[in-house]
Amino acid sequence: MTSQKQIEGTWSEPVFVQVGMNAPEAVGGASEALEFLANRWKGSRREHAFAREICAAAVSGHVSQETARKAFIQAADEARMSTCAPRGRS
Repeated sequence: MTSQKQIEGTWSEPVFVQVGMNAPEAVGGASEALEFLANRWKGSRREHAFAREICAAAVSGHVSQETARKAFIQAADEARMSTCAPRGRS
């Protein structure tokens, strides 16, 4: 059964990403993650490409929003961007 959050394209909890000295920014779903990856990403291009593919697949309904959330967190962590995401749900 598909949850309402999956239909709406939002994650169970937002991921907060901090780039440089900027304030942390909330990313709440695969669409927002794609926008972040396109415009504010600072880090590994290899991880960037993988996260972009997974988030695009989530937007089109081919993978779950939670799979996209995990890929986004992993990419941000590996790119050494500060993230705040509950580890129990990452």
